Amino acid sequence: MNPRFAVILMLALSACNLEKEIDISLPEYASQPVVECYLEPGKPYRLLLTRSSAYFSTFDLEDPAAALYNGASVLVRVDGQDILLDNQLTFDPATLKFYNYSSDLLVPEGVGKTYELDILLPDGTTITGQTTMLPVVPMDSLIVEANDMGKSRVITYFREDPMAVNYYRRMVNFGSQDSTLQDFLVTDDFFDTELGAFGTGFSFASGDTLIHTLVHMEEPYFDYLNTIFQSIAANLNPFGQPGLIVSTVEGSANPLGVFTGLSVDRDTLIVP
Repeated sequence: MNPRFAVILMLALSACNLEKEIDISLPEYASQPVVECYLEPGKPYRLLLTRSSAYFSTFDLEDPAAALYNGASVLVRVDGQDILLDNQLTFDPATLKFYNYSSDLLVPEGVGKTYELDILLPDGTTITGQTTMLPVVPMDSLIVEANDMGKSRVITYFREDPMAVNYYRRMVNFGSQDSTLQDFLVTDDFFDTELGAFGTGFSFASGDTLIHTLVHMEEPYFDYLNTIFQSIAANLNPFGQPGLIVSTVEGSANPLGVFTGLSVDRDTLIVP
């Protein structure tokens, strides 16, 4: 190409206005209360109550507490006892989670216990939920296998009840619980025998620390978390439809969120 022609072509293209702004009218977003409450035996009652916000809204970093929904009456009922949660901000360093309602009382041990949630918001609307504590499905063993390249993988074995329909969340964290390598949901249809197994790739060296977690879930919690994962994936696709969250709570407040028991087995392995 003639150099003079190339320069003229570049100048012509640079003079073109290749950008066009398009204004899109979005419907006004109606904020909803959002509940997060996980009951784990032996740990305090804790609940996070916040407000949902529009996708394009900005988060006020100078006042993060503005997202909290305070001033509600939060009550959990179990074994005929009403546990009132205080409206106070607490932090769990193990999970790196904040809560704005909690009690010093501990969630009692006992498979099959049913818990009921009742929340009365300042505007008079209500949120309710119910969950039953499932048995923990323990991991049977963690087996390390090495390849010829000096890398190792870990296979997690566990035994489940083949006569029941079971739902699981499998997680593997590297070094600490805020570094996730695996996090997925599965039903027991995935397994052909009583002995279930999950594996990793040959990705680990001697001395690496892996935290393995197996959560036995109720179907409503499974569905809720599944729709959360789908919504996250949809948000990454500019042409995708927004996801619909299937919540485990309901009521006149039109809430989102989850109220569930946590039946968790967790084990830490240092690769030999």
